[in-house]
Amino acid sequence: MAFHDLTPDQSAPSNCKQLFGLGSKFIPTPPKTTGQPGLTKTLERFNRDLRLKVHFAGEESDSDDDADHKSKLYVKSKWTPRDQITPSWVLTRVNRFSKKVGELFRCKNAPSNLDTLQQELLELLPSDPTYLFPETDKGLGPCAVKFIQYLDDVLVHLCNNEVYDRLTEEEALLYADVIHADITEWLKKYRGTIGEHAYKFISEHINNNLSSPFGQFYILYKIHKGIGDDGKWPTRPVSSDVTSLPHALGKWVTEVLTPIQVKQPSYFKDSFELKRILDTLEFPPNALPFTADAHSMYTNIKTDPALSSITQHIRNNVRMSDKKKEALIEAMNIVFRNNLFKFGDTYWLQKSGTAMGTPPAPPYATIFYALHENEMLPRWSQQ
Repeated sequence: MAFHDLTPDQSAPSNCKQLFGLGSKFIPTPPKTTGQPGLTKTLERFNRDLRLKVHFAGEESDSDDDADHKSKLYVKSKWTPRDQITPSWVLTRVNRFSKKVGELFRCKNAPSNLDTLQQELLELLPSDPTYLFPETDKGLGPCAVKFIQYLDDVLVHLCNNEVYDRLTEEEALLYADVIHADITEWLKKYRGTIGEHAYKFISEHINNNLSSPFGQFYILYKIHKGIGDDGKWPTRPVSSDVTSLPHALGKWVTEVLTPIQVKQPSYFKDSFELKRILDTLEFPPNALPFTADAHSMYTNIKTDPALSSITQHIRNNVRMSDKKKEALIEAMNIVFRNNLFKFGDTYWLQKSGTAMGTPPAPPYATIFYALHENEMLPRWSQQ
């Protein structure tokens, strides 16, 4: 069971490990089994999915836009083929299947997959203001911290005036209006370049998020790094921008940056690919292999030089239409200069670096550092 008591006095309730050690993906069984109401929704979805598969079987997309064919960004349709245009055999077989399945499901009491102590703790903790149970970094399981401890650890990041600016609510809302106007203007300018599906995807997202246009800030505890000399656990700042205005635009930037990322000479997909590469290398006896790590890489990548370097690379070395290059460059500036988020009832703007939780941050950081390596590594090639 992976659970970590990170409170300064190791004061988390003694049976927390038995509950949170089950993992954040553990799902307690509901008190009742699936009955007819729950089954009805599932069968309605199955019915619609099957009708759509049959209706569009063998047909090509009606879009002539190449960007639409390649993009995974689209607004999900709610349309369902009517009975009149659905083959009778589909209707008959779905009705028979639904009837037979319905006979197998009856709502009844279900045994819990938690013991009595675990159930009591699960009911008690939401009303206890003393403790929080955030995730640790690298997927190493939940942990326990005190509420005031969590606030102090968050403020270590947010009080870095070189990276973050605190805004009033009025300032934040005005800033959000500017971001909305910038994205709207970008959409008008590059609608034909990005494809209709991506255009509708981004438009719908910014309209849905207008009422609450901010990302959400939180931290992950780096227990693999060990506790610091100051008695504090190091943490990783995360700004989840799913609810922010630039999120969907960031998805488009990710989609366009990723092919550029994988073409960098130093790129490899994952640790398994690295292992495969290392297995093929033969080092001379006097070779000294070494590794390097970056400290707080995302926040320490200065925005201006990073955007300048990547922009130059896109314009000079990337095979792409000039129109799409300019669309990408302008979109990157909108996304990476406008990380506007909330923490509790406070509002913040990240003015330097990028954030984990921003969709294009991984390819952005990879490309920037790859360009740095392209300049740095040749100095060692003859040594």
